Amino acid sequence: MTVDGAQAINASWTGCRLGDFGLSLASSERASVRRWAGGTPQSSEGSGLIHFQSQGFSATGQCGRNAGLFSGDLTFCAPDEPYTIEISDRNVMFVIDFPWAALEQAGATPGLVLRHQTPAMGVLHGFVGSVFSQSWNGMPAEEERSALGDVLHRLLLNALSTQAGQRTQTGLRERLLGFVEGNLGNSSLRSGSIALGLGVPQRDVQMVFAEMATTASDYINSRRLALAAHRLRSGPRGASLTDLAYELGFSDAAHFSRRFRERFGEAPSTYGRRFGQ
Repeated sequence: MTVDGAQAINASWTGCRLGDFGLSLASSERASVRRWAGGTPQSSEGSGLIHFQSQGFSATGQCGRNAGLFSGDLTFCAPDEPYTIEISDRNVMFVIDFPWAALEQAGATPGLVLRHQTPAMGVLHGFVGSVFSQSWNGMPAEEERSALGDVLHRLLLNALSTQAGQRTQTGLRERLLGFVEGNLGNSSLRSGSIALGLGVPQRDVQMVFAEMATTASDYINSRRLALAAHRLRSGPRGASLTDLAYELGFSDAAHFSRRFRERFGEAPSTYGRRFGQ
């Protein structure tokens, strides 16, 4: 490992072991760290590394994978692959070595980043920080260290599970919005029909819209009106408003005109004339 920084860099490194997990606390001024720089990587024998940012900012690069970490973020690294870390001033980072087998089934892979914006990550950060804030009179007994390692293991699994749930929800949102766009002309488009079309519970569909601070009906209405306005601006001259209303899933032309006026402050016919339609 090489460190490039000021001629006299202020840095410290301390660590302990909790069961299967090794914890280290690294404090440093601005520097560039290169692992296996010019050397031959050694086998990790099934272990992995976690870079867990506590203060400052760091950027880890490894085999084309890049992770920028702010306080409370972490990333997984493969210790038998070369990597670089760019470290900010007043930088504090926890480094955790662990057996991949302990976290692999929960989705841990090199390059994966877990962000700090979840309670699970906040609890994990607080626990790891508390390990180094203890005023122990010598190292705890092996039994106690093993118990603390079990707690750390469960907290890491919980953080991975929480992030996986968020990624699943993000995937559902993308599928849901795509389904809505493809079915705006269906006048019966509702949260129930969306759930049926996607093969998911209606409650999940409602939750996705709630996270977007809207409802299914309001979102669908908004998209239909946005598309109607686009058609009126760029569509063929003299197009039938009745046809447009049915094409976009409105029950009739009067319903379409009323909704359009509520959104844009004028009738669709007036709006179209302003754009030469």
